[in-house]
Amino acid sequence: MKTITSVAIAALMLGLSACGQGKTAGTADVAAAASATTLVDKPRLSADIEAMPRLSGDSPAIVRLNAELDRLDATAVADAGECGRMADSQEGDGWTRSITRPMTGPAFLTLREHLEIFCGGAYPSMSQTPITWDLSTGERVNWVALLPGLALVQDQPEPGMPTDYVYSVRSPRLEALYERKMLAEATDAEWREQCQDVWKPVPDAELGQGFRIWADAEHGGVAIDADYAHVVQACGGAVYLTADEMREAGAPAALIDALAAAKAAGNWAPKEDAEPAA
Repeated sequence: MKTITSVAIAALMLGLSACGQGKTAGTADVAAAASATTLVDKPRLSADIEAMPRLSGDSPAIVRLNAELDRLDATAVADAGECGRMADSQEGDGWTRSITRPMTGPAFLTLREHLEIFCGGAYPSMSQTPITWDLSTGERVNWVALLPGLALVQDQPEPGMPTDYVYSVRSPRLEALYERKMLAEATDAEWREQCQDVWKPVPDAELGQGFRIWADAEHGGVAIDADYAHVVQACGGAVYLTADEMREAGAPAALIDALAAAKAAGNWAPKEDAEPAA
């Protein structure tokens, strides 16, 4: 098995208090979380299904986080099996999963699941689901608590949905922020023309469009992507909050500094622009 270790010097850049599910930890806790960010690659679950990595160690936080990764892998295998049974009775290509690592410490871990699914029907489906964990607790980051300035509301679990399902967050402020950044960053005139109405907040909608949020080391900021319906999925795309925008959203220094440290240390994978090995 391969291991990937987060660069330890990033911890030295953190003069902060850790944050996550509304809890606060001291600098020692953050340094411990940063130094423990060692990921172990696991064998593929099948030819088409990449496994989640696991964290090395046996602290309560790591045990808790690895247990969730076990559940996510088990769900992937079960979903792929169900897809295969559906595809047997109609045209379909199956269920493919890959994993990327937008942030591998310090203090936070983000893994992103990329799915390509065609179990029959008119069209295949593609999705990208990111999850960010607080390494000091082993629990998912609570973005509602971490970004209070955006007045976020998280979608509530529905009957029969898996325990580990990732629910979107919503708010009129977030919707307006996403529209502003998409309009500012859209360089393709045709794409901008086709999608600008999709980006606009829906009039009179109480909470509006749902979004996924994660910590992204490559861009050194919080990433936001719209959870659009399939028919307008092509208009989606990630935007990234700068340090100033994160402060305006109420983000704690712990998160902002951790992201800056992770970007400086190169704590993400894969690296599209990485130089080939000598």
